[in-house]
Amino acid sequence: MEGSYNYFQNGTNYSQENFRVVHLPDSHAYSFNSEITSRIETGEFLKILVRYELNQHFAPTKVRIEKSIGNKFALEIYEIDTANLELFYTFQNSQMSQEYTRNIGAKHYVATPAVCTSALFTLTKKFDATGKTPIVLISSGNDWTYEGPPTEKTIYAEYATREIADFKLNNSPLSASHLCLYETDTSHASTAEPVNLYLSKHFSIPYQLFHRDLKVVIKNLKKIG
Repeated sequence: MEGSYNYFQNGTNYSQENFRVVHLPDSHAYSFNSEITSRIETGEFLKILVRYELNQHFAPTKVRIEKSIGNKFALEIYEIDTANLELFYTFQNSQMSQEYTRNIGAKHYVATPAVCTSALFTLTKKFDATGKTPIVLISSGNDWTYEGPPTEKTIYAEYATREIADFKLNNSPLSASHLCLYETDTSHASTAEPVNLYLSKHFSIPYQLFHRDLKVVIKNLKKIG
């Protein structure tokens, strides 16, 4: 499976993501490989490479996020021991390297900048039929320098529609579901708009993502091999 996205802010296309999903038959694992390129205000190109590996049960085992712009470079690696529930984290730039280890919960999901990986938790998470479902995401605030170890953040997910009857993309009818992501599990506690994801049936790869003035739309999605 491979495809690409266009990113829009206030209607202006500022970034593109190309991705490829590879099945590794020897280990029955899957690898999501994404390249995101964005032109920033200085005219330079920011490039982000994401490699997200899942085992045969669709649980994350290794996530690699590499960023570069000009002469800047930073690499984050999350390795997850699913048997012992341990996270091994490494941060590197051109000046230093830092490692960190911690215990994690049984349901672990790593947040990445890649839209193609934004709903992988739906492949394993059991959803609450009567309310919002908590999702624990692991991520770091490390950009080009090491600021601290990864932390956990809980978001809340809810299916607005499991099967959209009339979903279309470029006038082509597609099978999709509508998932909403919230920062809180209480509907009246915040007026913040949810992140709206319209998910395909192919590994829950989003067709579209909407949040305020941000819009990400898939340009193409096709099977390979």
